[in-house]
Amino acid sequence: MEKNNSTLERILDEGRHLIQKYGYNGFSYADIAEIIGIKKASIHYYFPTKQELVRAVLQRYNKEFLNNLYQIDQQFSDPLDKLKSFFLLYRRTLENDSKICLCSMMAAEISSFPEEIRDDINRFFLDNQKWIEKVLAQKNASDDSSFSDSLSEQSRLLLTFVQGAQLLVRASGEIDQYDTMVNNLLKTL
Repeated sequence: MEKNNSTLERILDEGRHLIQKYGYNGFSYADIAEIIGIKKASIHYYFPTKQELVRAVLQRYNKEFLNNLYQIDQQFSDPLDKLKSFFLLYRRTLENDSKICLCSMMAAEISSFPEEIRDDINRFFLDNQKWIEKVLAQKNASDDSSFSDSLSEQSRLLLTFVQGAQLLVRASGEIDQYDTMVNNLLKTL
């Protein structure tokens, strides 16, 4: 049973890696089978369709990301430290073989997915936005200042920023640009 569990985890890991690097339409079961050293039938045993594999990868990614946000909340009390850590989560993805956020990559191919996968992708972005909004509310309370825009709009802007910054850095290959953009943004908060 442990071997099966290990194989399942390796399939999910490689599926995530390939989606983040090449997109949903840029890989096949044959690619995963070759990387892991198994037969395609072994992948079909766990995931009869590619969309089932992608949904499992996406759900695991969302859970891990939310856990990371929870850890940030536990580790830091200062809202700016929380935001810095949030931006670092996205930076780590860029450091790892020039990949980008799984959901960003999948959003680019949204028309390839059925409604339930689209809902999972949207839920990821909404969860991120709600977390940022909560952090901005903490910052607002501690600064005794008020934002000219609503917290919801501010959080949407920050999420848009981090997603776009990843794309620019991936295209240029210059990760230092990400740091510069994030540092400049943080100075305005």
